[in-house]
Amino acid sequence: MPSLKGHFLIASPELRDPNFHRTVLLILEHSPEGAAGVVLNRPTGASLARLTEEVFGETFDWDRPIHLGGPVPGPLLLLHGEEDVADHAIVGGVFSSVDPDHLRDLMTRRPDPVVILVNYAGWGPGQLEAEMAEDSWYALAATADRVFGQNAEGLWHVLVRCYQAERLTRVLDLKNVPMDPRFN
Repeated sequence: MPSLKGHFLIASPELRDPNFHRTVLLILEHSPEGAAGVVLNRPTGASLARLTEEVFGETFDWDRPIHLGGPVPGPLLLLHGEEDVADHAIVGGVFSSVDPDHLRDLMTRRPDPVVILVNYAGWGPGQLEAEMAEDSWYALAATADRVFGQNAEGLWHVLVRCYQAERLTRVLDLKNVPMDPRFN
């Protein structure tokens, strides 16, 4: 299976695991050694302003929501569009940072758009591939517009529809399908 880095994993409607039911993940890494990603549509109710005092010992007056990136304990991670303070490039216009100096810089800059996450989701060698073979996940190429542009609560519904439309187009071998079906 080719690498899914830079793709969305969209939980199929049949996936009932409470950690992933109706979630959308952005895959940050995928190789034969395993995969890692973050859930984009699980806001926690906590805000960055509250957390920064505990994590950095200083207050950043930037009240942004924090999302639960997955069930595996992990660092504070920011997805953003600032290449000069990026730890990794994920997909065109989307970068990730976990380095404390980069996080401080980003919290001072207050970039918009941004997604702030804690924790992540991880798979061992072959585990994600097995789940894909069971149709637990749909894969869809990620774009910066979709990472940053959609309300977290509606993201799963939007991407399921996008995946189904893309799949139908492939199955029917349709050519020249307009991006907006109203123009058909």
